[in-house]
Amino acid sequence: MKQEENPEITEFQTLLTAIQTESNLLKKLFLTKEEREEESKIINEFDTTIQSQVFSTLNNLVMYQLEGWRELVDGGDGSEDGANPA
Repeated sequence: MKQEENPEITEFQTLLTAIQTESNLLKKLFLTKEEREEESKIINEFDTTIQSQVFSTLNNLVMYQLEGWRELVDGGDGSEDGANPA
């Protein structure tokens, strides 16, 4: 003898299935503690690299200024834009 299913129970089971599916998708939106730590490590290393590069660039600019970079850029020909005088 087959028991008749109540439509409310069927609807409830359908809702539970939908909720479970959505909750599994929602879990993928949040990072685990390990993922957050890894992301933080990557960001810190990137920041350190950028700071180092900025320091090196500024240091090189200072050295170029001290070493007469205008003569190097202008070609030492006395013109202001580096072009040869006509």
